[in-house]
Amino acid sequence: MYIGSMSEGDLHDVVLGWNAALPHDQVSEERFRQVMLEDANYESESILVARGNDGSVVGLSACVVRRTVKGKDGRGREGEFGRGYLKGLFVAEGEAEEAAADVLLGAAESYCRGAGKEEMWVTQYAGPFVYPGIDVRYERLRETLARHGYRDRWTIEDTAVDLRDPRLAARLERARAALKPELELLTWEPGMLPAMQRFVAEGDQPQWFPPGWESGFSEPRETALILRKGEEILGWAQYYPRQPRASFGPILVLERLRGRGYGSVLLLECMVRARESGVEQMWAGWANTPFYVANGWHIARRYAVLTKELGTEGKR
Repeated sequence: MYIGSMSEGDLHDVVLGWNAALPHDQVSEERFRQVMLEDANYESESILVARGNDGSVVGLSACVVRRTVKGKDGRGREGEFGRGYLKGLFVAEGEAEEAAADVLLGAAESYCRGAGKEEMWVTQYAGPFVYPGIDVRYERLRETLARHGYRDRWTIEDTAVDLRDPRLAARLERARAALKPELELLTWEPGMLPAMQRFVAEGDQPQWFPPGWESGFSEPRETALILRKGEEILGWAQYYPRQPRASFGPILVLERLRGRGYGSVLLLECMVRARESGVEQMWAGWANTPFYVANGWHIARRYAVLTKELGTEGKR
């Protein structure tokens, strides 16, 4: 068995191995490259590939660290600086392949430990990711991680909704009726940028608004909605009307204004507009589940978030 840093030439075989081992998280070569190799924080030694004696890919570990609090992507936060992130792990079935898991995880942990990290998280990484945690259906993968000292911290969820629900229009009407007359629900226009800059500063969500975010707001965006009072932006949401399912998020309402129904108005308006574009389903990943369920959504998928204290070299 050979284990070494991943190269561009490994991409095809890695994606085949990934898709065979992780049926609920299928990726294309383009998607894998974007998430793993084009991450601003990527370093060549952070992604390792295991090949069997016949040359086939039998495993991979992909981790990432931020060398500064914000990192090269600008999305890091102070309380997260002690974390290394395991963004991807798979091993084929078999005893030899399980031995590969020992080496792959050990090397990933050493890499993060060498960067001064105190914990390994799987995953909850605010940069590009394939999954936010380990799908609870991957029992063997979770057992492998548990054997190496990883422990479940909590479960996070994806939510989904059927946009054909006949109650949707009535829900939106009730939500909009609760708004005060001076509030406006608008589609994004570039002239709103100064107000958006103030909103972003107060909202303090660098994972959604890293340095340079303004460049993505230089054109009109029909799928980005703004809730505004005068010249002050109170809330913002966006959606993507893809087929076969639209995706929703992120959404942000200023913390001092939460609990007033503003988020529900933004969510329901996006749902109606997505339906009008011809989409029948919508999903939201890594969701604030109670908020979505209260607006007619359901839990579609669950992930376990696992962590491990790294300690000193060689300690498990």
